[in-house]
Parts: sequence; C-alpha cells; structure tokens
Amino acid sequence: MPMTIAAEKPTSLNTLLDQCGSGGPDNPVNLPQSWTQGRTAFGGLSSALAYQAASHLEDELPPLRSAQIAFVGPLFGTLTAEAKMLRRGRSTAFVQSEISGDKGLGLHCNFVFAKPRETDVTAADMAEPVFPPLPTDKDLHSGPPQFFTSNMEYVGKRIDTSTKTNRLTRWMRLNQREGLDPVAELLCMGDSLPPSMMGLLDSNAMVSSMNWQFNIIVDNPATEDGWWLIDSHTHHADHGASSQYMSVWNSEKQLIATGMQSVAYYA
Repeated sequence: MPMTIAAEKPTSLNTLLDQCGSGGPDNPVNLPQSWTQGRTAFGGLSSALAYQAASHLEDELPPLRSAQIAFVGPLFGTLTAEAKMLRRGRSTAFVQSEISGDKGLGLHCNFVFAKPRETDVTAADMAEPVFPPLPTDKDLHSGPPQFFTSNMEYVGKRIDTSTKTNRLTRWMRLNQREGLDPVAELLCMGDSLPPSMMGLLDSNAMVSSMNWQFNIIVDNPATEDGWWLIDSHTHHADHGASSQYMSVWNSEKQLIATGMQSVAYYA
C-alpha cells in the first residue's frame, strides 16, 4: 500500500509570535514557506515579529502609536529579532527592533509607544474609501500554499492587472486569528495588499516596498470577524519610486490606522 504523506499544517501568526517571544538568539523563528513573498518573508509578518520583541522588552509599555519600518533586505531561513530601548519617559517609549535572517539584517524598525492624554483639540479629516459589503463565507479565496496569502481570506483577486488603477481597496482577514495581539494582527494585515503602484504596471513588473510609516489612531483596535478594509492610493510615481497613502478601517467604518509607503518599481 502506498504511503500517504499528510499535508503540512499551516503555521499561524500566533505560533510564530510565540516562537519570537521577547527576541534574542534564544528565540529563533523558523520562517515557513507559507509566510514568504518571493525570496523574502512577508513584510507584514516581519513587522509583527519586530513589534512582538519590542512590546515584550519591558513590562507595562503604553500602547503602540507609531512605527517606522525599513525593509532593508531579504529575510529567509532562521529569523532573529533584537529589540532595545532608545528612550523611556513618563508617557512615551521609543524602541528599536531589528530582524535578521540567514543573510543578515533585513528589517529595521522604530516603534513609539505612548500613553493617551486628554486634550481639548481633536481633528478628523480622512476621506472614507468606498466600502464594499462585508464578505460572506461563499465569496472567500486564499492564496497558494507557498505564498503568505494562504494565511488570509479575501474576495476575488487582491489585484486585477487588467484594470489600470492607482488605488486598491479590499477587505482582508487572517484565517487563523484566535488569541492574537490585535496590534500584531493590525501590523500584519496593514501590509497585506500589493503596492497600489502594481495597478498601473504590467503583471510581470517588479515592485519592492522600501519604507513604511504606520500610525495607529485608536486605543483598542477591533473589528467584526477579523475583517479589515485596507486602502492604498499611489499619489506619485517617477524615477522608479512611488509614494502611496494607506489606511485601515474596521467593519464599523471606523478609521483604525493610517500609513505611507515608499515603493521601488522596475518598469
């Protein structure tokens, strides 16, 4: 009788965060093929791992407010997170966190943790995207097992290169999300769309995110059934580099996070 080989069980984001712990050489993370994009780790995963190490550096850190993330180089093999405190004041902590792989440094992050403060001044001036209906179970798709989108669910394609557009808007969610730190989940999902520049290029053109600014504007990120609406809008492209605005909204059409990425393109 021929031997039956069981399919490899997908590795959840929570499992990888647990492996990372507080970082350091005693907490290596073995990167599964299912969390890669091309020749590197998915940027949302490496950002979440960097946050994991940073958030466990000291007890009672305030909430994460902002992240500056540089995609320095490809990450694969065994990943190691290293975090250090740059400065901690009474209400704010600045933490540096880096991820290295088999070929050295691949991700450099600066995280800003800050306590909320009462203020008489508030402002909200972000135009809402067009909100498609929340997906139903019959509409859902996932990516191939060798690509990071195998860990996610969405409707249709993440991008249709037959329609030229500089804006992408999709509902996205993780298919294994139980017990997740909501901020780690948000960092992971915030990078889950392709760069919106790809909507203007041919399908075989190459793109690569270089730098990402990500600001969380609520105290407790939450949404229904894990669904986040990710919106990305390329507002400038020239000389092989594009700049895109980004935002993340929850199921109640509440703005959760804003961002901006610099993306290299080769076309």
